[in-house]
Amino acid sequence: MRKVVVNPETEAAPAVAELPRGRARLLGDGILYAAAGLVSASQRHAATIVLALGGQPMTIWTARGTVQGELLVVRPLVRKRLLARGVPLVLIDLEPNHPQYRAFHGVNPWPGVAALDLARHAEFRHVAQAFYQGQLHGSELDQSARWAIERVASEFPPPPPLDLRVQQMMTLMDENPCCSLDEVACAVGLSPHRASQLFSKCMGLPLRRYSLSNKIRRAARFMGSGRRLTDVALEAGFVDSAHFAKVWTQTYGASPSHFFPAQRTAMDDRALPDWIDWHLARRPPGVGNPEKVLRAAAVAGAMPE
Repeated sequence: MRKVVVNPETEAAPAVAELPRGRARLLGDGILYAAAGLVSASQRHAATIVLALGGQPMTIWTARGTVQGELLVVRPLVRKRLLARGVPLVLIDLEPNHPQYRAFHGVNPWPGVAALDLARHAEFRHVAQAFYQGQLHGSELDQSARWAIERVASEFPPPPPLDLRVQQMMTLMDENPCCSLDEVACAVGLSPHRASQLFSKCMGLPLRRYSLSNKIRRAARFMGSGRRLTDVALEAGFVDSAHFAKVWTQTYGASPSHFFPAQRTAMDDRALPDWIDWHLARRPPGVGNPEKVLRAAAVAGAMPE
């Protein structure tokens, strides 16, 4: 097994107090999560950034190698095992609709994990430390985290511009989670097969997996709420609680019962925006306008089949 070990030389890390329960914050296109330690086996649709606090390195194993470090970045869809038992950490999942998501496909697929030099990302550690300790929250946390994420993403080659039709498909599914594949394909003037091919080529993620990621994001709103998991599953669009539990466990390495009880996770829900309004404000010009998307498809030489 190939082994890649990085031990960044940084200034002495501050002491980190024990966190009695996990702390989470939804970014609309990402999830921040802090814990006193974590051991999990998972395969996420999201790109993941993990920062160990207190100067202790973590280990991530994949089928293609082992990486150690204090600041680790994982490509989407990498099957991995994270070993950070007793290591205080902050983890950020960047959902496929995050503007920096595709940059993290620049992480070398062998082994699918990169250890970054923590000395180059002191501001990221500052934000993570403040979130972990409950000193940074609400919109101020959102803005600080986005800036720090951009700096991490700059370590990798910028992706090419995203096809307008793919942006349209994402917008349709974000705004209408019940939208079928046929409806999504029709909106951009493609057959379902061609729409799926285009989406996978541009995003590195199957279209149906993106739809599933939307359900997970909707379910994540209820972390720490104490609501019955059956209710959460139905609210998020899963067929039943068993399906929800299976998908969540595969994604996050632990069952929903580890995250959703109020005594297990404290949610920072200060100044949360309305996510539909937030998506509408962020989408590029022309997205949401079917005629403009179809004109772009004509220019690209991909008219309806």
